[in-house]
Amino acid sequence: MNHAFKAGLAVTACLFASIATAQSTNSFPQMPVDAKTLRIFNQAEEVYERTDYERAFFIYRNELAPIGDKYGQYMVGFMYLTGKGVDEDRVAASAWYRLAAERGTKEFIRARDQVLRSLNGEQRAESDQLFMELRREYGDLVLLARAIREDYQELKSRTGSRVSAGSSPVTVLDMRRSGSTTSGSEYYGRIERRLEARLDYIAQHTEIDIVDLDADSLDIDEFEQQVENYLGRLD
Repeated sequence: MNHAFKAGLAVTACLFASIATAQSTNSFPQMPVDAKTLRIFNQAEEVYERTDYERAFFIYRNELAPIGDKYGQYMVGFMYLTGKGVDEDRVAASAWYRLAAERGTKEFIRARDQVLRSLNGEQRAESDQLFMELRREYGDLVLLARAIREDYQELKSRTGSRVSAGSSPVTVLDMRRSGSTTSGSEYYGRIERRLEARLDYIAQHTEIDIVDLDADSLDIDEFEQQVENYLGRLD
């Protein structure tokens, strides 16, 4: 336990100094971070610094981790590892560390591997099961699949049977961009490119078959079934 504990402390010190780097890798098609999320993040940090660990754990666990915030997921694991604000549980810590390491952030990977090496066979099996459960709820693949469906439905509602943006003289009021207006082709083209970037990321980082698949040829129901099947096994 002492080895894993020290590893967690070392990683936390590093992460507090470089939050932005820890959040994502350059290749991940990042979800937009709004002002509300930033406020929640700052609140969690302030509460933790005041040593109100139970409140900090609640925020990391219930407000940041579910939206795919990797630092928040890491902190849930760290607090399980150290028993801050929650009962000490090395198995739970390892599972949350595994979730936080999905995007390949080296600090998270280092912490994950050190804690996993400290588990015995029975504990590792428990960690596997809990990680799979967490991944099905809060993992990147689930979040990306959800975002892909939202983009798909947005494109489909605009163009009917085809989802490709095409050309359009329609002006769109985009409230997500401070109420700005843009042409229909530009607005829907941006959504299509975002959808395809997410599909590309999934194709590169999983074994899900998305070869030559674009926004217009996407069968959303079949895609979601592939995601479900993939999440049912441990890599």
